[in-house]
Amino acid sequence: MQRKRLSYCRLSYCLAALLALGSLGAADVRAQDTLKIPRASAPPKLDDYVAGLPADRGIEISEFKQQSPGDGNPVSLETRAYLSYDEDHLYVVFVCKDDPELVRARIARRENIFGDEGVQILLDTFDDDQRAFVFAANPYGVQLDSKLTEGQGYDYNFDTQWKSNGTITKDGYVTVFEIPFKSLRFRPGEKQNWGVAIGRIIPRFSEFSYWPYITQRKQGFVQQFAPMEIDSSISPGRNISLTPTLTYRNQELLGRDRFGVPGIRRETETEVGLDAKFVIRDALAVDLTVNPDFGEVESDAPQVIVNQRFEVRFPEKRPFFLENSGFFGTPQSLFFSRRIVDPEYGARATGRFGRWAVGALAINDEAAGLPLGTDDTGHIGVLRVQRDFAKQSNVGLFLSDRRVGDVENRVYSLDSRVRLNDNWALTGQVVGSRFDNGAGISGDDRLLYAAASRSSREWSYEGEYLDIGEDFRADLGFIPRTDIRQTTHSLSYLHQFSERPWLVSAGPVFATSRTWDQDGDLQDWSAEAGYRINGRRLTSFEARLIESYELYQGFDFRKRNISLAASSDWFKWLSASVSYNHGDAVNFFPAPGVDPFLGDSRQLVTSADFKITPQFLINQQFIWTDLRTQRAINGNDAGSRAYRSTQSRTKIRYQFSKFLDARVIFDYAALDPNNTLFAAPRTKRLTTDFLVSYVLSPGTALYVGYTEQEQNLRLVGSPPVIQPTEGLNLKTGKQIFMKLTYLFNL
Repeated sequence: MQRKRLSYCRLSYCLAALLALGSLGAADVRAQDTLKIPRASAPPKLDDYVAGLPADRGIEISEFKQQSPGDGNPVSLETRAYLSYDEDHLYVVFVCKDDPELVRARIARRENIFGDEGVQILLDTFDDDQRAFVFAANPYGVQLDSKLTEGQGYDYNFDTQWKSNGTITKDGYVTVFEIPFKSLRFRPGEKQNWGVAIGRIIPRFSEFSYWPYITQRKQGFVQQFAPMEIDSSISPGRNISLTPTLTYRNQELLGRDRFGVPGIRRETETEVGLDAKFVIRDALAVDLTVNPDFGEVESDAPQVIVNQRFEVRFPEKRPFFLENSGFFGTPQSLFFSRRIVDPEYGARATGRFGRWAVGALAINDEAAGLPLGTDDTGHIGVLRVQRDFAKQSNVGLFLSDRRVGDVENRVYSLDSRVRLNDNWALTGQVVGSRFDNGAGISGDDRLLYAAASRSSREWSYEGEYLDIGEDFRADLGFIPRTDIRQTTHSLSYLHQFSERPWLVSAGPVFATSRTWDQDGDLQDWSAEAGYRINGRRLTSFEARLIESYELYQGFDFRKRNISLAASSDWFKWLSASVSYNHGDAVNFFPAPGVDPFLGDSRQLVTSADFKITPQFLINQQFIWTDLRTQRAINGNDAGSRAYRSTQSRTKIRYQFSKFLDARVIFDYAALDPNNTLFAAPRTKRLTTDFLVSYVLSPGTALYVGYTEQEQNLRLVGSPPVIQPTEGLNLKTGKQIFMKLTYLFNL
């Protein structure tokens, strides 16, 4: 306990030092003149810019500079942007020169434009050098929006309403943005002073260019924006929006009745839910949800989940939790919303007040008691407050409380991120938790975290220290491992080749980690050395050699692995990636009577997008894993298979327009174990999922779908029992569903 208090105090002093260092930073003086946006006499029209340039075209931006591959070089292809505004909208028109036969673009579903040519505008509406709204589109005007936060990256879960249109022309393409001010958040005033950056992406050159010039030589991105002024009293509007949801399901599922007898159960349900948003004083957004429908319209992408010692993280997909999720983010994940399974109602408030950011959440979870064997409802509260200071520095407070009957878990945290200079940033976090199971068992413990990162055009370094007590509990977070003290370091040097015909950068990469338990006993270590090559057309190659050690259930395992990876968008019609790993792996789930052992592991992961036409896309993902013995074990010769896992996912999508699409997914997963070596049943599963979507805008959509699942099972006897089979003999699930949502802005 004394060592825990000393560690807690050491990191507390580190946090205090971070705050003191950050407060000494002086504001950078912008090199650019203020960009004054003129008022438009009428909204710009796409056709006017295809035919030429209209007289009332706004202020012109033309001096785009590469961020990569040639940091500071002029953009490879002529690019111009025109900005203007009226009482309700900001307008941006991009005129991009190119050979139309070489332009990469698809008529795709909203936000599915990665790999396409693209243009974007980034707006720091609070002019705080910390965050920015991002609006992007491909040459056909297919939208992508997100939020950029320094230290956290891009949040693509952000969705808002705006309009875009685009077309490919005889000498390139033209794209028009129409961004409502009510889709943004900013301070009210007689005029607006924002930060702005405008960008163009040319995938076949692996090129990202911006106005103003944004260099990789500095740690921050938003701080390099140009100053922008709108000399008018505009308002984001104190709007109210209501989004009712109607859901219908007719399904057949394999289940058990109240006597435990298995069988196919038929259910039909119709539910109505409501989401409401109130924006108060142009700053605070209050969201309410009643009876939300959290049924996912698409299943999770395949991941390696077989023989994993620690929990695998799957991303959140439910809109209520995705929106403004960045307000609740902390360096170590203390709020992982997938822990909330079945809420009936909830409320969230998020907003910015000057340099303050606040997020609060209160929600219930009717499924929280199931793991405890009760029907108790979970009551959950989360609060996050953050204060910005200096340049791209902040300090934050986090509190959470989860009660399920008499079981309670509380977590409280203090964290800070400090940007020291153009290259270095420090991060620290101190967390405490308390747990009470309502039956006389309780405990409290702490988590300590510190990190230093350096980024520049060629050098990159990140070092972390993580200290988690044995009794630490964060039931709402994603903390898969406790009772550890861990240090990790990664270093890379990528020499830039801006003048080479296809080579962009190349250089060595190194990584190391070491983990002890709280008693000081070594648990694992790893050391990696590799080489990475980045080329044009988003092409990359990487090879790594990994030496490692792991202690598991009292057994020492020394491991060596080789990892190879490649990805490319070399062809206009194909994007592909592949990785192969070969080496030693521990069997974490040995058969009864068999000790954990070191096996020979091979793993192949592939993904490919076949762009048949601008509207027709086929995506194929494949994961194959094989573990074999290195010596004779339990009657099996050396080289015997412990298990083989296969996952295949084929997605076929046709986009009729920017709003209407149809897709079918064939998802196959199989595990073939040797039950004298590996403790898992043989499983096969095939899921067929068909969906038609009409997504007019975020919040307004119609989905109609059909899902069917088959497994290697059968029902035999009377009363029936479930038996495994070799083939896919039983339809264990079938569902027809319809979901309609409509956004009303009042």
